[in-house]
Amino acid sequence: MQDASTQLNIGFIGLGMMGRGMARHVLAKGYGAGLLVRSQEGAERCADLLAAGARSLATSAEVAAMADVLIICVTGSPEVEEVVLGKHGVLEGIRPGSVVVDCSTSQPDSTRHLAAAVAAKGALFLDAALTGTPKHAEEGQLNLLVGGDTAVLERVRPVFECFAKNIFYCGAVGAGHTTKLLHQFVVLGNAAILAEAFSCASKTGVDLAVLCDVIDSGGANSTAFQRLRPYVLEGNDQMFRFSIGNAHKDMRYYARMTGEAKAVSYLGDAVHNTYTVATNQGYTPQFIPHLINSLNTLNGNTSEPKKD
Repeated sequence: MQDASTQLNIGFIGLGMMGRGMARHVLAKGYGAGLLVRSQEGAERCADLLAAGARSLATSAEVAAMADVLIICVTGSPEVEEVVLGKHGVLEGIRPGSVVVDCSTSQPDSTRHLAAAVAAKGALFLDAALTGTPKHAEEGQLNLLVGGDTAVLERVRPVFECFAKNIFYCGAVGAGHTTKLLHQFVVLGNAAILAEAFSCASKTGVDLAVLCDVIDSGGANSTAFQRLRPYVLEGNDQMFRFSIGNAHKDMRYYARMTGEAKAVSYLGDAVHNTYTVATNQGYTPQFIPHLINSLNTLNGNTSEPKKD
């Protein structure tokens, strides 16, 4: 028998590598779910969710109208703004008292603007940025970085616990997205440093396998290294399934945030530039490990990592 909490209806807008796993866990816990499905291709991609009882809806307004808790998980601020403010958007269908949750990586100033627009409709808002990988989403082991009212967080905590292993309260609206951008700077900055080191190693004739062993054994070891290592040694880019285009977007948001705060960003500017160059070279859809290839091109190294 369902308790009162699982009788809530949860709406999902954005069913990519992260959102699909999140929706699957919500359905498995007995919640009702409505999905934004705009095409036959989208229906095929979400066939397992629909078979598990989710409803297919055609507009953001329709999803908002059925949802007690609406979870948005799209690329960034322009996409979130279109979903919420656009024609047939969330604001056209939202009900007073419902909760809108933005799990995207968004600009904090945009987040605060959207929260005010949602509040004007009598609804509530949380930013709940994600850290983790698509594998973590599939396993229900994501981290959530939450900004907003603590009472609202406690109201939706049981929903978050369906797909999150850690829920960090970061502060007022926008604090979750601010914390996410700081996290992204650390992760993507580490990846950029490692990519530059591996490209320089190739340029100077250092054995990449030996360098990997050295990094693995000392203070330079990190999660970013462990995700890059399979590509360096085997050409396997699947351990770091985050696109260079998304990395460039996140570092652009970080640069804007530090600029508005008038904060020192010497390294942030360098990391942003690294991803800008790779994007300009056409690596936008490739996963992060291919940043090494971008730098190899600049260094005149023509060989790519060995593939099995």
